[in-house]
Amino acid sequence: MEPRCQPWLQICPGPCRLLLHALFSGPGGAMAALRVLHRGQPREGPGQAFPWQALTAALCAEEPSLEGPKDTLAVKPRLLLLPVLCQRNLFSLLLVVQDVVPGDCLDQLLQALEQDSHVDPWVKTLGNLLQQGARAEEGSPHPTALSSMCQQQLRGLCQKIAQKKPEGQRKLNWCFSKQPGAPDSAPQGGKCKKMSEESLQLDSEREGKRLLLEEVTFEPLEPQECGDVAGMEEEEPSGDVAARSTDKAAPDSSQQDAVGELRKISQTELAVEVQSFVQVHGQRLKMLLLQESSHCELRTPPELSILNSCSPSQLEGLCSFLQLSTCLEPFLVRFCSWLLALTPDLSYTSAAILAEHLFLRRVLSLTQPPSRHLMAALTSFCSKYSHPFCRVLVAAVLQEPGEGAEQTKLMCELVEECLEPHSVQLVLSQVLEVPLSERLLPVLQAVLGRQEVLPPKLLDLLVLTLCQQAPAFATSLSFAKLVMAVLTVYRSQVTPAHRSSLAAVLDQSNAVLKKSLQAVLEGAR
Repeated sequence: MEPRCQPWLQICPGPCRLLLHALFSGPGGAMAALRVLHRGQPREGPGQAFPWQALTAALCAEEPSLEGPKDTLAVKPRLLLLPVLCQRNLFSLLLVVQDVVPGDCLDQLLQALEQDSHVDPWVKTLGNLLQQGARAEEGSPHPTALSSMCQQQLRGLCQKIAQKKPEGQRKLNWCFSKQPGAPDSAPQGGKCKKMSEESLQLDSEREGKRLLLEEVTFEPLEPQECGDVAGMEEEEPSGDVAARSTDKAAPDSSQQDAVGELRKISQTELAVEVQSFVQVHGQRLKMLLLQESSHCELRTPPELSILNSCSPSQLEGLCSFLQLSTCLEPFLVRFCSWLLALTPDLSYTSAAILAEHLFLRRVLSLTQPPSRHLMAALTSFCSKYSHPFCRVLVAAVLQEPGEGAEQTKLMCELVEECLEPHSVQLVLSQVLEVPLSERLLPVLQAVLGRQEVLPPKLLDLLVLTLCQQAPAFATSLSFAKLVMAVLTVYRSQVTPAHRSSLAAVLDQSNAVLKKSLQAVLEGAR
């Protein structure tokens, strides 16, 4: 039965309810619960100020239940009435944060667990490890959690899983990183702290790869992760068959409700966190941005260093508060000069967020050449963060419908004068991803004008695109010039296959430069 439906849960403190929902959220419930503790007290550390006494009292309180095929009435601690998966998640979490859980709370939970003669073997093992940790703190020798034979068997199991599911090997690095039989001399407390830090780091890396602008919210398990868990369960010993049956009995709709409630709470917490961050740091930055210019304005204010430590959501809120998308252009130049001098450099994600807020609206709304202030800000930003700038701005300009003459001229100017070589290649790949038009041909000309050496695959893509879209430019002088530029600029890189394909294209061309192109092509053979 799901704890969310239990009447006793409603009288628990809010942090306890949230933690129990996280523990019930699935095979990753222990990780989700650790995130709950970490976000609840980010400064003190996960679990430092959590109401463990209240949680323990709620779980150890006895409650009547029906057991067996005859529905025999029995009184048990609520802990034993939780689903097996939830029990596993709870004791896995306690093993990680054991140092911050009061000792009397651990004793009460372990005593409640001992009242069940048919406790799940995995939960029982976790309980034994908790008891060993308590004895280690009292000065007794720290026993080995697993014998050498068990360790070898576990590593063999992990290797089989990694062979069947290579994408899951990353999650099993902890098993391959330690040699069999290596002694573990660290005290239990240090071990728990290390496990907590590694868990948080793994969670941060996984969410950082999921989105460009990471979300500080709980997400349900992805299909791939569910597959990994299923693969591991196939290798479980037969003693866990009953436990798996109990786990599967939990209704999927109830788990979805729990995850949905967690997401709502997380979004509310995130909004409060962003608002608090902006209140602390936003006003001072806004005053600095709007103050009268002085001889030292190129020096980066110390307050701007907060950009290197804030989360993407906090940075989004700060940009909105500073009104970077609509501020006067002289202030825009000042802010970009600060970014240029800021050390260390911004992360890719932070630079992309700033590029969007600083320039996207201004560039897309251009109907006349950009002002010198806007060009100065663009040049300054691109000199240090050209790659995230191209990812945000160039992609948006290419997707914008209409002629976009000013946007095209601006892209050409940036390619010719501002962008770094690797960013020029990025612009080329972005242009080749969309159907060519007369509007985009000058951008390709500007890229070729840089005469940067192209990777073979990118050159293949350029030639293939020109050949495929040539019929639409049969009479285009600009397209003919572009083909000639390819043949001359990349003469040493053009292969016989490229020349053969381009020759077939020229046979169908009616452009004025057709004979000149054929002569260039013949000379390149």
